[in-house]
Amino acid sequence: MRRLLFSIFTLTLLSACDNGDIIVTNFDFEDSTLRFCDGADKNVIYAVNNDDVFESISLEFRDSQFEVDENGDLIPPDEEQIEFPLSGNNRMIYRIYKSEVPTASNQYFCSSVPPSQPAVVQEWLSGDGATVFVNTGFIDETSNADPDNDGLTNSEEGWDPDGVDHQDTDEDGIPDYLDIDDDGDNVSTRSELQEQPADEDEIPNYLDNDDDDDGILTRFEVSEDDPDDPRALTTAEGIPNYLNDQQTSEYIHDEYIDHDISRGYGFQILIENLKFTKQDGSGESIQFQTYNLGTLRSQSIDFPQCPAQDPDCEDTDTDNPDEGTEDNG
Repeated sequence: MRRLLFSIFTLTLLSACDNGDIIVTNFDFEDSTLRFCDGADKNVIYAVNNDDVFESISLEFRDSQFEVDENGDLIPPDEEQIEFPLSGNNRMIYRIYKSEVPTASNQYFCSSVPPSQPAVVQEWLSGDGATVFVNTGFIDETSNADPDNDGLTNSEEGWDPDGVDHQDTDEDGIPDYLDIDDDGDNVSTRSELQEQPADEDEIPNYLDNDDDDDGILTRFEVSEDDPDDPRALTTAEGIPNYLNDQQTSEYIHDEYIDHDISRGYGFQILIENLKFTKQDGSGESIQFQTYNLGTLRSQSIDFPQCPAQDPDCEDTDTDNPDEGTEDNG
């Protein structure tokens, strides 16, 4: 399982070359939210600041290593790190504007014909020689995250920060922190967290494959016809069979609830040996050893999963998630 390890980089100013002092912003967009748009002839990752100064910074690129889905969003790649040079059509642009930069849509940065407004007051372009590094991976590999949305944090479900020995209660090949049904009993962990224990074995229901300790596995006390509704089989007293130790009817089947989840994904953009030159003929330039442009976060990345015991579940490579939606807000 791939984990996204976002290191903290120090922004180092190497040189500032001009005939006088450079009286502009410090190009600091490290705390900004990155956005993405897919234009007719380029892709753009950008950030906008409309606070004290109306400014933007953008990375334009046409790189075959990235794919875009039908919704115009970046598809998570197979590689954990992608790199490409800044030259030709791949470039960084820093601009200061006369008025506020629009953020409601992506038309400004990805329009085939750049809008005339807001007017650009200053523009700095990157030169050749810089390299873009894009570190990719899931952003929910932290102790307090809850990628399976079951109400338990990763640390509460035996997540291993080293990615080696994750807890897998039902041994279905899906670690508990990514498993919506930790004990494999066809009752979701989130549902069982809200239940009072039905037996006295001191095992919480979400980790107990026989919740009422009646000798019948919980999953065989859940309807085969409607496995997503574990309370479909209920006694006259209104107690679900799997929580009633007096009800021992057994329904043997091979049905499993859906284990697919959605996860958060990130693209961290770093540029090494970045040099900006002011486009007013003055020759003013500023150079950075390592520029941390920031992180583009994608939400709702489809993450298909198959329990090892499910004979009807199609094999899926969970290290290659399907498309999702960029967090452009």
